[in-house]
Amino acid sequence: MNFCDKCGAIIAFANGSCPRCGGQGGGSKGPGMAGNNTFGSNPYTGNPYTNNPTAAKPQSGNLALIKKLERYMELLSENDELKSMIKPQNNFPTSLDTSFKKRSFIKYFWPFLVGGVVAASVIYLIVAIIIVVMTPSAVRAAQGYNMGDAFGGYVVALIVAALIIFFGFKVAKRKQADFNNNAELMNREMTERYNKGLENQRMINLFQSNLTEMKQYEQLVPKDYRTYDKVSAIVELLKEDKVQSVEDAIILI
Repeated sequence: MNFCDKCGAIIAFANGSCPRCGGQGGGSKGPGMAGNNTFGSNPYTGNPYTNNPTAAKPQSGNLALIKKLERYMELLSENDELKSMIKPQNNFPTSLDTSFKKRSFIKYFWPFLVGGVVAASVIYLIVAIIIVVMTPSAVRAAQGYNMGDAFGGYVVALIVAALIIFFGFKVAKRKQADFNNNAELMNREMTERYNKGLENQRMINLFQSNLTEMKQYEQLVPKDYRTYDKVSAIVELLKEDKVQSVEDAIILI
């Protein structure tokens, strides 16, 4: 049995030409055996596409175009997502300078404190005047009456003042707690809105940056086909080597 010196294929006739590569037949030793140093692998495990014109073609030389279109797809997808997330920037505060400040206890308590003192003074004067009016002048003169004798006025005045101050203390504490809790809540919400505004601006900047980069790829695809799905279909056709250009892919689409 004769074998081809080049590819190791079997040649039916001695010194005949090889039906695979056209080479001339050599010795009778099989491929991979001593004396055959031109082909070191089994003919049935070699590359089936070497001399077979009907075998499938490898991927075309459009790798650079495919990479550009894939990058264009990424930008289209990212901008579609950003477009659904971006809000008008004027919906967000530009700074935290207007944040709410907490209030002290004395801001709410001092009106009650002053009110208690004033009320006590007024009540004492009223009691003293009533005693003076109701006591005849002769009796007052005989007894050496003076304003300090209205002891009952002192007691009533102190009781009223204490009640007002105690009530004011309770009210002031509650108002201070309510206001400060609301201020803290508003500050937290404002901080969150401010941070969301920063994130929103970041997405706007990224969206604009993507648009700038996309311009260099838009010339590759006609205007009516600049969507993610259509560009994806073009890329698939190029990868499968069914077409050699974007124009050919558009015709098939």
